[in-house]
Amino acid sequence: MAAARSESRAPADEPIIEITRLLDAPRALVWMVWTDPKHAGEWWGPDGFSVTTHAMNVVPGGVWDYVMHGPDGRDYDNLITFHEVVKPERLVYSHGEPGDPNQFHVTVTFTEEAGKTRVRMHSVFPSVAARDFVAREFGAVEGGRQHLDNLAAYLARQQHA
Repeated sequence: MAAARSESRAPADEPIIEITRLLDAPRALVWMVWTDPKHAGEWWGPDGFSVTTHAMNVVPGGVWDYVMHGPDGRDYDNLITFHEVVKPERLVYSHGEPGDPNQFHVTVTFTEEAGKTRVRMHSVFPSVAARDFVAREFGAVEGGRQHLDNLAAYLARQQHA
């Protein structure tokens, strides 16, 4: 049987990207590896990227300040500001520097399904043009699928360690 793959949608007329994945792991574990910097840096991002975390405080008003290192040697500064943290159900945050015209709003939900966890990342951009820019320049749709696929692989390693 083929491994499950993350699913995505980015409707042409809506400023959203949505990525979902059913993970073969309990919700408490998924939440922990998503919100603990010692784990998040091990799987976060698309294939070939690594992460250096400068600060991570997963509370309303807290930030995750990190750098994604691309496989081409380029560094990408990132800032996430948390607005809502409902353990272990939901995270709501802004991704990008305040004032950035491409800053987007993300709601991540973690839903239990028979001992597994469905993760849904729903990103809302200021406009379709802003969404298209991020999709084109940073490969956000395929990168988002790889992001959750990397999470699934990391969770499998954690459960079999």
